[in-house]
Amino acid sequence: MAQSDAPRGEVIAEEARPGRRRGATPAYMESYKEGFVEDTAEFIHSYDLAHALMLGECGILPAPIALEVLAGLREMQARGMAECRRSAGGGNHAGEYWLTQNCGSAVGGAIGLARSSGDLSAISFRMYARETLLKLREGLLGLRASLVDFAARHVQDVLPGNTHGQHAQPITFALWAMMYHDALERDGARLAEMTARLNHSPAGAGIMAGTEFPINRRRIADMLGFDTVVPNTLDAALSHDLELEFASLLNLLCYSLSRMAEDLFLWNTTEYSLITLPDWFIGTSSMMPQKRNPDGLQDLRNLSAQAQATLTMVIGTERGPTGFPIIERRNSDRMLRGLAAQLSERLDILPELLAEMKVNGPRAEAHANAYWASVTDLAGALVRQNHIDWRTAHGLVAGFVRDCIAKERPPYEVTADDFNAYASRSGALTITLDEAVFTRALDARAFVTRRDTFGGPGPEAMEGALLRARGAMAREKRDLAAFRARIAQAQQSLLQTVDAAVQARRFA
Repeated sequence: MAQSDAPRGEVIAEEARPGRRRGATPAYMESYKEGFVEDTAEFIHSYDLAHALMLGECGILPAPIALEVLAGLREMQARGMAECRRSAGGGNHAGEYWLTQNCGSAVGGAIGLARSSGDLSAISFRMYARETLLKLREGLLGLRASLVDFAARHVQDVLPGNTHGQHAQPITFALWAMMYHDALERDGARLAEMTARLNHSPAGAGIMAGTEFPINRRRIADMLGFDTVVPNTLDAALSHDLELEFASLLNLLCYSLSRMAEDLFLWNTTEYSLITLPDWFIGTSSMMPQKRNPDGLQDLRNLSAQAQATLTMVIGTERGPTGFPIIERRNSDRMLRGLAAQLSERLDILPELLAEMKVNGPRAEAHANAYWASVTDLAGALVRQNHIDWRTAHGLVAGFVRDCIAKERPPYEVTADDFNAYASRSGALTITLDEAVFTRALDARAFVTRRDTFGGPGPEAMEGALLRARGAMAREKRDLAAFRARIAQAQQSLLQTVDAAVQARRFA
């Protein structure tokens, strides 16, 4: 064992330890404020432009200085905004750092007038979250469209539904797919509602009390595509319920996707074998060459666990009195951004999975017919034909099924005579069913076809559901496109106004 050169009991001086000079700030602490965050850099740069333009237009900065700031920021974009900001250092203040390094302190130092780090953090989060929510909503529309297409292909494919892990009633793959379409539609609606709440500009709030300079907060909001401004500066700077809401909505969305993955995972097992996954979505074993492991589904299932961990992290971070959690938020923000990126990537992949996944329709229908899943309609037939109450009919059918299971007789082997004999033995001497009614009542496909009421799995009901879904998606697609167009127009107008001012050497 190697021996230390230091005398026994002597503490090695920190200067001798590798990695950090004694008294220097640890690198991990520097990264909290100085680290480059690529996800938000473009939004902070747009804010830098809008803020400097507003200062020049309002006469708060002398026009020559404001124009130099704007020219420098545009030069950063020409050279590659992200790389300029990364190389300059300074984290959210990278614009100021780069301007100082390349244009001098009189120009670089000017951009920080009438704003704080709190402004930079608050507006970059809202702009990042706005863009992320739009991407997620677009991804959800793509997935919902693929679910509608999947449903249209499988209106006639019957399978057993489950409750308590037991066969319950026959449904169709189409009804299953449209269930997830509708759940994801609600997820999208929640994201849209948050987008509206989020699209208020916090710029100009400073760190809590605004500024003594006569800034125009509304002007910045317009230039950055916000609908309005946050009316209370303390709320704008130090309320973080939006991070909590964002994490909560991602958690709900991950739950929907994880539940879908759980269903597919079950159907993909050897015992079920109701679906076959495409080769690109599976893995194999290093020892067992026959294995087709559903790696992609297992990844998707785990998203819900990650989302729960992220939500817990965000809630824990935002504890404490107003204004206390600051540095901690960098870690929870990193988790939020990572989760959102993973979600977006998987939303892009899932439509391809649904398009290529194969359904074993005959096997699924055989399962639906094998375990008494349709006997609800046997009781219904008794009510209609024998004019007895539902509970009596239910009890007779339950007893008949128990009797058949005890005798190991599956539903496809029994007849109306078997049921009538059981009813007679049970004391219901006048209750009978004919063979045609009995057979139709136990047939899974007929069971589904009879359920043509609004929202059911019957062919006509399903056709209506598909039509409504396509109409809703078309409207949402138009709304999303219009919202994106407004943001793009604001960005274009900002750049055009900046360029016009720089070229004319004056503000309009």
